[in-house]
Amino acid sequence: MYMSPGVSGRRVAQITNELNDGYHIEGLDEVRVIRDRQTKLSRQLGFLRFHSLNFSRAFFENNYPNIIFYGPNAGPNDRGTKVRIAYSREREDRARARAEGDWTCKMCAIVNYSTRQKCFRCQAPRPEPGPTGPPGIAAPRVNNNGDNDAAPENQPSQFLLFRGLEPTVTEELLAKGVAKLYRPANSSVGPSGGQKKSGKVASTTGDSNLGARDGSIRRVLLVRDRRSNESWRYGFAEFATIQDAQAATARLNSFEKFTISSRPVLVSYIHAGVFVPVINPTASTERFTFSPLNNPSLKLMYWDEEAYATELTVTSGEADVDQPPAKSEKPTQPDGKIGKDSDKAKKRKAENASTAGAKKLAMPSHLQFWSNRHAELHGIKKDAEEKEGEGSEMGDAASDIAAPSQSYADPNRNCCYLCMRQFKSSADVNRHERLSQLHRGNLQNEELTAKAMGKLIKHGIVPQPAEYRDRARERRKAFGGQSKASTKKSAPPPEEEPPAEPTSKGASLLSKMGWSAGSGLGAQGTGMTAPIATEVYAQGVGLGAQGSKLGDAAEEAGRNTRNRYDEFLEKTRQTARDRYEQMER
Repeated sequence: MYMSPGVSGRRVAQITNELNDGYHIEGLDEVRVIRDRQTKLSRQLGFLRFHSLNFSRAFFENNYPNIIFYGPNAGPNDRGTKVRIAYSREREDRARARAEGDWTCKMCAIVNYSTRQKCFRCQAPRPEPGPTGPPGIAAPRVNNNGDNDAAPENQPSQFLLFRGLEPTVTEELLAKGVAKLYRPANSSVGPSGGQKKSGKVASTTGDSNLGARDGSIRRVLLVRDRRSNESWRYGFAEFATIQDAQAATARLNSFEKFTISSRPVLVSYIHAGVFVPVINPTASTERFTFSPLNNPSLKLMYWDEEAYATELTVTSGEADVDQPPAKSEKPTQPDGKIGKDSDKAKKRKAENASTAGAKKLAMPSHLQFWSNRHAELHGIKKDAEEKEGEGSEMGDAASDIAAPSQSYADPNRNCCYLCMRQFKSSADVNRHERLSQLHRGNLQNEELTAKAMGKLIKHGIVPQPAEYRDRARERRKAFGGQSKASTKKSAPPPEEEPPAEPTSKGASLLSKMGWSAGSGLGAQGTGMTAPIATEVYAQGVGLGAQGSKLGDAAEEAGRNTRNRYDEFLEKTRQTARDRYEQMER
């Protein structure tokens, strides 16, 4: 047996004497305190070795989870040292116990678990076991106390194992005892469909913030003998989630001693091989099987063929998800006012119902494994539950149908604004847009698509389209210009003369920007009014040199062409040819 911490500085003789005097221990053979090899200081742990397992179990069940050492010189007011105790197993013994019932296939030489009747790889039948003792004498059967169902390394599970129960404990008493692991509440009124908690349930030594959610215990299973129907003194409790089971374990560790029917019990997680699937259930085995809460088509049974697990449903998990809290009349006080305690109780009830319905119940990992194996053997598709979750909105279209060109989904919230539906993941949203008949029908409704697009723009999923800004219209409005459309609509009266057409392209462009003849340039009309002079310079003479200016460009062009444009054009072409010939040279 393992002890830690609190054994530092104590000698073996002191520990032995205090155990004999304070606990009247029986069958103790050896006490070992582990010390450091170099410093010879205690490492605050030790071991107790008993003569037999019965002595060890008796001491452990009467004192679990802690024992207290006071020391040889302790006074009446001195506080003792709390030491945690637990079973210890050698690594070799643990590996040997795990592989004792395994068998090797003669066809493919693969090792199979003891629960398999056929080889996992080649489906060959299990070989008949050979004689293990003298002929005519059957091997004695080891009593099953539930120790083999505990999870190795205390790996968390959705099921908790309760060992060491009284033989008279029934399923109802087991459920009442497991309910002590709920988080304590101020009010005695439980949620809809759950049990009422009395003041005796919450422990005064535990922390009020520890414990599982109220109503999170789904069912309890008590292991009974198939022939005599007697209890094997251990059972299981299934919680809604693994987090609830961990919270219940945390509250259990805060107790000085956890009891069911006034007897201390051992609590631990279970491993994945406790419940095995029934491939071909028959009428004779129907009584010994049960189904997972989320998969009624699958049948499970306890691994030991001489026992079975009786099921008692505590909370189904459907009332707090699908049904609103029950309505009841508010009790009134003698003065006619509504009781404040009743309002607080209903407020807590509504909060519990809203939080419980937020998520779907998760299936334990080991039950999910057998559920997938059952679906594989019976040809059931793995996404059958997802298709049922969509309901009547899903059509029979193939999964390879392309998604619509315009998506109305919010990837951050995993919802479809067109159909106003919430999903668990982005893959479900994509599948909804590809296969949902409801989504296809809503795509034809212009009002729904407009509302969905507005929500996408509001949440920043689709950028808001930029509006066109007519800057020319703004300038005309600011500086008095008119557009062509306004000019056509507001035609001048026939008696007035039409406005003069601009004499050049530049004047036409300036008039469109609000400029009128005789006014200056600029927003205030204070700029230059005279046109820019077009002067021509002599070729090869620098700017600013004397004699570089030849005069106005228009007059010079008139003199060179003698007012004939075709001659000026021919002269320009000839100049370009001369330049090209000079480049070739």
